[in-house]
Amino acid sequence: MVRIAIAGGTGGIGRHIVEALLATKKHSVVVLSRSISHPALSAQGAEIISVDYSNHASLVSALIGVHTVISTIWSWEPETMTTSQVALLNAAIEAGVKRFAPSEWSVIGKPNDPIELYRSKPPVAEAVAKSGMEYTLFENGIFMNYFATGTEGIGYLVKAKFIVDVEHCTARLPGTGDDKVGFTAADDIGKFVAASLELPKWPERSSMAGEILTYNDVVAIAEKIRGRKFEVTYISMEELEKVLQKDPQLSSQGQMEIARGRFAYKPNLNEILPDVKPMSVEEFLKKWWT
Repeated sequence: MVRIAIAGGTGGIGRHIVEALLATKKHSVVVLSRSISHPALSAQGAEIISVDYSNHASLVSALIGVHTVISTIWSWEPETMTTSQVALLNAAIEAGVKRFAPSEWSVIGKPNDPIELYRSKPPVAEAVAKSGMEYTLFENGIFMNYFATGTEGIGYLVKAKFIVDVEHCTARLPGTGDDKVGFTAADDIGKFVAASLELPKWPERSSMAGEILTYNDVVAIAEKIRGRKFEVTYISMEELEKVLQKDPQLSSQGQMEIARGRFAYKPNLNEILPDVKPMSVEEFLKKWWT
């Protein structure tokens, strides 16, 4: 049993990972939070430590004795995400942490990323690689939970109807809708991360998926489960370009990258961890819409 620290683990994907780790009963789980009061997590056995990411000594103290740090830090300000994670990394190095996973999720960031919010990712990944610490970049594609917005299936994620609105049986598909996309349920992401802690060595890239499908496939499955035809609109690349020029938001930037095929990654973690059996899109939709 080792100490695992989850930065930003009180909500979002971090909360799903924390609960998956606690369910294994194999490790001591520490949640780094800006506030100390999270009674539900404390009741489940997590240790909550309040941290200030601008206070190096505070971070080092919180990480003494920690074996692995998993960052799920999230902010709408890319600079804040980068600064907080580099501070966390520097403290982890001083505290003697052995493993570090920066906050990637979705798809792995790249320099001058067309998804502006993801431009916070490469500087952190580069700093981790240079640190000499063992690390991995977790990648999960699109959160399957967005298909359950309108139900409890959204979990701890922000409610968002992204591309397909299963509740109202509508869809606005980028491009032709035929580009492959990785979809993973948040609870399964937690299971993959928990299982990866048992690996003797982390791969530098840990990509996972419940299923790789096209959005046309998703609509067909959703229509079968909901028992009605969806109202489907296709947004051409030209239309997406116009939207991006006028109002470059995260949603439209993400849709453009989907249409460019960026979300068609190879889920190597599924092969490395065959005992993790993630839900398919059909299984997920049946659970929340039947």
